Amino acid sequence: MQLSFGLFIEIAYATGIGILIGLERSMGVHQEIAGPPSDEPLPPSPTARPWLRPGENLGIRTFTILSLTGLTAALVSDRFPIVAPLALAGVTLLVISMYFRASQLGVGITTELAAIATCALGMLCHTNLNAAGALALVITVLLSSKRFTERVIGRLRRVELTDTLKFLMIILILLPLMPNRALDPYGAFNPYKVTLLVALISGIGYVGYFLTKFLGVEKGLGLTGLLGGLTSSTAVTAAMAAQARAKPAWRMSCTFATIVANMTMFGRVLVVVALLDRALFLRLVWGIGTMGICAALAAIVIWLVARRSAVAADTGEVELSNPFSLGPALKFAAFFVVILLVAKLAKLYLGDRGIYLASVVSGLADVDAITLSIAEQTQGGSLLHKVGAIGISIAVAANGVVKSGIAVYSGGWRFGSLVSLCLGIATGAGLAVAILV
Repeated sequence: MQLSFGLFIEIAYATGIGILIGLERSMGVHQEIAGPPSDEPLPPSPTARPWLRPGENLGIRTFTILSLTGLTAALVSDRFPIVAPLALAGVTLLVISMYFRASQLGVGITTELAAIATCALGMLCHTNLNAAGALALVITVLLSSKRFTERVIGRLRRVELTDTLKFLMIILILLPLMPNRALDPYGAFNPYKVTLLVALISGIGYVGYFLTKFLGVEKGLGLTGLLGGLTSSTAVTAAMAAQARAKPAWRMSCTFATIVANMTMFGRVLVVVALLDRALFLRLVWGIGTMGICAALAAIVIWLVARRSAVAADTGEVELSNPFSLGPALKFAAFFVVILLVAKLAKLYLGDRGIYLASVVSGLADVDAITLSIAEQTQGGSLLHKVGAIGISIAVAANGVVKSGIAVYSGGWRFGSLVSLCLGIATGAGLAVAILV
């Protein structure tokens, strides 16, 4: 084989992979055996590998040689295909023999598996450099996450594992089996969309559970609202309402997450419109932008109140129930289907008497659909930009009324009234600005 630039790249990748994994293993061994700094030589540690000696760059040379051995075997296998599997088998046997020598000291097998993987990655450098680099990065992250995973696993409960399996079953098994078509004559009940909505609401509650568990109520629920608002602020409202009813002490934090989700939704509407019709965006930014600013101010006030309440309560360790709950998600899905059916019937029997009526009816169920429809019409010139801006603002306001109803019904009067007040002020101010401008 002649030398080429491609071959040098493969050698560089294999060398880098060996150094990367070897460096991580070396740092792990040094942390185990080094102890406090000292000028005197350190005695052998019972946790150290028998072929590694304190004071050296433990593992870097070994793993680099293993990676280059794999690359060499792959290069030779271009003419003699049997060489690669024999080389990998030889390395495996060598590593197994080393493990048996070290097993009496009570050490694990992670380093041995990493050594075999490094040789295989060196072989992969000859055929797919990008895959080899990505896999090496993933393996290194896994190797370096030992303390984190031990800490996380130590805090997990059996019910959290079983609920995770339930959640994955809905996403990976039940959802693909659902027919993606309307089963009623009005097009309101689509099993796939309803199941997706249930999975979305349950998923928001699931993510919020673990964020709350590891970050605390304030940060966890706030981040849940921010992320959930990128997909469905209505689903976040339903999930937070269920949390507020189940945990009254979290009411202010759940309200904060709900308002943050709606603030994110206002921004999402503006981004969608900006991508489709810049002229409509310039008109809409005043109304929807005002809604977003008001929601942000309300979120700041609620956050300050929530922090003060948390400090005053000083409840200590947070007691969490189960991360996965279908009940609130199923109730909201049924409510959503009813609202969608009402909207379909209104369109069917009343007709589209102007864009404002259509915006009110559509906004009861979904904001994105009417936003896309109006943006396409204004871009095509069939609808005035001023009318389109007011129509989208009305749809957002109607959607806010629905979310206020969900908050009151699912979260109780104290939670629902506060959410309704914040959304009412935000949408009212935005509508006033949209009409004036």
